Amino acid sequence: MKLNYIILYTLFFVFGTSAVYAQWDTQISQYWRMKNFYNPSFIGENNAIEASLLHRRQWVGIENAPVTSLISLNMPVNFLGKEHGVGALVVNDKLGLFSNTAMMAQYTYKLKLRKDRYLNIGLQAGLMNINFDASGIKIPDDQKEDVELPAVAGDKKFDTGLGISWITPNYYIGVSATHLLEPRFDIDEEHSSYVARIYYAVGGYNIKLNNPLIELQPSVLFKSDAVTYQVDVTAKIEYNKMFNGGISWRKDDGFVFLLGVRIKSIDAGYSYDLSTSAISKVSNGSHELFIRYSMPVEKKKERHSGKSIRIL
Repeated sequence: MKLNYIILYTLFFVFGTSAVYAQWDTQISQYWRMKNFYNPSFIGENNAIEASLLHRRQWVGIENAPVTSLISLNMPVNFLGKEHGVGALVVNDKLGLFSNTAMMAQYTYKLKLRKDRYLNIGLQAGLMNINFDASGIKIPDDQKEDVELPAVAGDKKFDTGLGISWITPNYYIGVSATHLLEPRFDIDEEHSSYVARIYYAVGGYNIKLNNPLIELQPSVLFKSDAVTYQVDVTAKIEYNKMFNGGISWRKDDGFVFLLGVRIKSIDAGYSYDLSTSAISKVSNGSHELFIRYSMPVEKKKERHSGKSIRIL
């Protein structure tokens, strides 16, 4: 049996057999920049219309390794005297013969408490689309009669998520669950898979130092499918609210090196994953680029009725 045929069957049975459990959503190293990917309650967090793009190339050097693109649009809105957030999230993830696309609408109800503290409750709902394309695989002529694989197959399912967060000027905490309905996808008549429910907890803190130009920004991301778990712990420093950099440690994987810059309405970042696991023997690491454009939203000034006073 030829090598490409072995690889095909390996991928097919890893991702397309009747008992597949997806451990994680797409992995993101700069998770604090796009928290709404894990938790919809973080949309509308800032008083601005935000458009974000993240592109990740994982395990560079390995053929058909994962490539991920995320697009996020969100903004705060005021309705009936209450604060809300609305947005949309598009995720495209490609791995070998598989491509996964999700399009989610996101909504957050923001309960403002004293001293600019918010309790946010967020929901998301949309479609997930999984495709399997084996049309480019060449199978030797002497084996074609024994092979029955779909050239192109896929399925679409409705998916939902729920999150809650506590946001203050100095720190934030959030918990969430994605794939609440655990959608099942039928690859063809004989093979199906489903995405397990995944739970997240994320938190971060801004620590002001004696030098007002420097802030320490530690953060942590925990994720689990109730069977296994993974943790990212990040130590980041920001200078003059413009330049930032740091390092993350990821359980059972390795380290992530981080750089970022904020210039007026543009926030950009780059990360490089250096794995210490067995994958490092065949991969040159993972690269991730992020950019966000923010357009401030002007709040309407409240009008006060009153009488003019004339001093006689």
